[in-house]
Amino acid sequence: GQPRPEDSQSVVSRMQKKYWKTKQVFIKATGKKEDEHLVASDAELDAKLEVFHSIQETCTELLKIVEKYQLRLNSILYDYNVTFLVYI
Repeated sequence: GQPRPEDSQSVVSRMQKKYWKTKQVFIKATGKKEDEHLVASDAELDAKLEVFHSIQETCTELLKIVEKYQLRLNSILYDYNVTFLVYI
């Protein structure tokens, strides 16, 4: 089947966690302090990713609602056509 949004989200989460762990190990190994501009950039990226995931989740929910609506419309149209044919 198609990949589910929660699958891709968990992949992104795992990548973020690995990135942060690797970054911390690198900082400790080199003895360097974190660059405040880099930290701000990372925080901005995290915020954008969070917004993206929220939008992605909302779109998935909207798609499910539209699909249910379409099924209900099809059912109503089918009932209408059957009733119409009975009276002809």
